[in-house]
Amino acid sequence: MKYLLWALVLYLAWRWYSAQKQKGDAPATDDAATPAASTPAATSVADAPARSEAMVRCASCGIHLPVSEALPAPGDLHFCSEAHRARHDAH
Repeated sequence: MKYLLWALVLYLAWRWYSAQKQKGDAPATDDAATPAASTPAATSVADAPARSEAMVRCASCGIHLPVSEALPAPGDLHFCSEAHRARHDAH
């Protein structure tokens, strides 16, 4: 009787393992075809260099941020906020 019980446990473990493995190997579902899947976060790691962006330093506080989020100023300066740009202009 104990061998039958062990066989049942092994069979259930094998079925669970197979189901988990198939979940990882399953092809993309219809959810992947939605427009949200085309966002940069949904792309593979191999695409990372194509999405990389130059970083600049805020002339006021020194924080680094992407150039697309920075506020430019004359003299090749960049700022993280309008308040920092105004504070720099006031000096």
